[in-house]
Amino acid sequence: MGHSFHSLAFDSAGDISDLEIGCTYSCIARTQKGAHVHTHWLYCTENGPLLHFGVVRNWAKLNSYAPLSPLLGAETEGLLVKLEELFDLVAILQMPGAVGGLAQVQIGIRGWLVMAKVTTPQTIGILVEKPTLPPMFPEGADAIAVSAKSKRTLQSVTLEGLTCVEAGDPALLLKVE
Repeated sequence: MGHSFHSLAFDSAGDISDLEIGCTYSCIARTQKGAHVHTHWLYCTENGPLLHFGVVRNWAKLNSYAPLSPLLGAETEGLLVKLEELFDLVAILQMPGAVGGLAQVQIGIRGWLVMAKVTTPQTIGILVEKPTLPPMFPEGADAIAVSAKSKRTLQSVTLEGLTCVEAGDPALLLKVE
């Protein structure tokens, strides 16, 4: 998605009281096998009792950096925020020979309108559970439009300009800028 993520966490950092959350630091250390490690500069995002540093870089935008939250490393949290549950997910495809040049393909029964927690700026998209993606939707396919209905409000939700970033189960289609 054009981003890189760097994270460094210490389980027992001792008494380090002069580190400030939001300030940037880098680390020079040795692994247990004796290899030297030098990190990219990182924001301090937690300074007690655990010590955590992290940064997100958007390679498409010059000098676009943001702190990487320590909560993002937790598997229960994940990298996506589920905004709205969706059903009846349909992709709208340009197909020569179809009426109006467009065709609809059901790609899933259930899914979610999602937002990535860590990209700068935040990226929105659709997560499709148990997808039935057509062959023209491999990872990297772009210019995809998806329409679905909100389970809560029954309103239609349509996103255009999506890129397939994960073609497995679940499938993930994001607006990649």
